[in-house]
Amino acid sequence: MRRAYLEPLTAPEQASPAGTQKKQQGYLGYLSVLIASALFGSVFAVTKVPLASIDPLALSAVIYVIAGLTLVPFAKASFRLQRREARYMIAITAFGAVAAPVLLLHGLQMTEASDASILANGEVLFTVILSSLFFGERPHGKLGLAAVALVIVGLFMATTDMKFSSGTIIELNAGNLMILASMFFWAIDNNFSRKLTTFSDISPAKMAMIKSLAGGLVLLGVTAAAGKWGALGNISAQLWLIIITLSASGFGGALLFFLAGIKRIGTIKTMAVFSMTPIFGIVIAAAALGESISVFQAIATGLIIIGILIVSRR
Repeated sequence: MRRAYLEPLTAPEQASPAGTQKKQQGYLGYLSVLIASALFGSVFAVTKVPLASIDPLALSAVIYVIAGLTLVPFAKASFRLQRREARYMIAITAFGAVAAPVLLLHGLQMTEASDASILANGEVLFTVILSSLFFGERPHGKLGLAAVALVIVGLFMATTDMKFSSGTIIELNAGNLMILASMFFWAIDNNFSRKLTTFSDISPAKMAMIKSLAGGLVLLGVTAAAGKWGALGNISAQLWLIIITLSASGFGGALLFFLAGIKRIGTIKTMAVFSMTPIFGIVIAAAALGESISVFQAIATGLIIIGILIVSRR
């Protein structure tokens, strides 16, 4: 008797629930980073207002304490950490919520906004380099590296508008060096944050809350020890409103969405999308201050978007 082999009819391939969920997580990751970019894009201009009358150390302390407090409801006020998580959070806080913001605000006070904007783009480059060297995340082959280069070229065009003065782009004064150092410390923070999410189920909100509050409290202590506590006593109600808005959205909100993105799509893709920050800054400046967008800035936007699409490919 001949044996019959019954083969099931092949139906059109359907994505598995796990695959669909992974794709949705990816979309949420990209959206989170875009929101973070938009929120952080206005920080440089807004921070200049309180910096005109408040010491950078005191201001960074207040900003991070307020940012941490605004994140408490999202983190459900949970401060419990495993021992290994705590070690990473100490490093993340030291680099990203103490050293980096202090250097950034001191640098902003000592240099021009255009120079600061150019140097701020170093965070993308430093993060990708550190991730490639120490954390095993690399752009996909030569095309991936070319895409990263395309993003950096676009950022350079967007922030300089291809205008040069005295044959130089940036004078390496103390303020510029401080901003460059702050970008390097945030790059370390980004990679440690990503590493933490690979072995821990800690939520982005909890990471952001602990980092911001711990960093802010440390900076408050340093502010008091340095005798600069009085800088916080003469702040007007209007300036407090600006500081609170800046802290909650530009720092706390941006950090929350940034960490949500880095947990879902990884360091390289997150930094590629986060490179949109200067572009959002240009658009916000045009909408709020009536500044025009140049041809070079429009071209830069296209280069950055193309680079992001290439880097983000699967």
